[in-house]
Amino acid sequence: MAIQYISSINDTDKEKTLLLIEASLQAYNAFNDDDPGKCQQEKIIAPAGFDFVECWTGIDAIFSHDKTVECYGVVFRSQVAPYIYIFAFRGTSSVLDILDDLGVESRSFTPYETSIEIPSGIAVESGFYDVYSSCNKNTPSMQNQLFHLIDQYETSNKPINQLYITGHSLGSALSELFTLDVALSRPSIIASNINYACPRVGNRDFVTFYEQQPAQQNRSTQTLRVQNTYDKVPCVPLEDMGYQHLPYAYIIAFYKDNWIEKADLIACHSSLNYHAVLNCAAENDQGICVCEKLEVPANGYAITSKEPTQSTICSFW
Repeated sequence: MAIQYISSINDTDKEKTLLLIEASLQAYNAFNDDDPGKCQQEKIIAPAGFDFVECWTGIDAIFSHDKTVECYGVVFRSQVAPYIYIFAFRGTSSVLDILDDLGVESRSFTPYETSIEIPSGIAVESGFYDVYSSCNKNTPSMQNQLFHLIDQYETSNKPINQLYITGHSLGSALSELFTLDVALSRPSIIASNINYACPRVGNRDFVTFYEQQPAQQNRSTQTLRVQNTYDKVPCVPLEDMGYQHLPYAYIIAFYKDNWIEKADLIACHSSLNYHAVLNCAAENDQGICVCEKLEVPANGYAITSKEPTQSTICSFW
């Protein structure tokens, strides 16, 4: 399926894109290296107009040899009705692991409601799916936790009016699996997804099936990928291995602040840098950030942001 790349977005998408990159950053803040299974609530700052609700966990089946339980995401709820819920998935800083390890194996996708029939040709990257579906004797799978939360909110006095789903890096991949699962297992919920720096999640049949869901027929709920053209994580797993992207992408273009460091994989993938460029782009009518030296205080360095072109996608130069 051909990718539709855009380099600017309308004001409605701009506002939502900024909201969800902020929520994605907070999913990282919730993670505690010293106690991975515990949500670091004191570090979470809810986006304006929202309250923090709770966290969920998952089994680190892709980067950890000992399959640890880790905090993988946060839920925010709008402060006024009708209620918008944000489910934000955490990614990983292990960029080299992503580039080196993905795509070797794939497996079928099973929705939360297992009675739903899935076309036989659908395959997703096994590492992502293992994080989403793995459990142990003490911890239910991330998939089960997420749908338990949805059902809990739906029967509360603050039911879900709209569900926003987001994530960065690995979190983006998990967010796409969850978005498809919601469309299948809870079709009455209005869910949309904007994600950042997403690797390819599934094969052609996965993308086709995903795009057949009703939410993908409506521009306001169609999944939007935000991709830095110099970021290598969206370039894996390889197309030659049968993986494809969802077809709608908003491209930006940034790298560390000089040409020599353009190949800095972490800088080109950083969620903080995505955040800085998107905020910069929101400040002009064109929705494009052009800045030779954009300071990112949280990272302690500056980046260069260019007008994006498709020719630089998955290219070092």
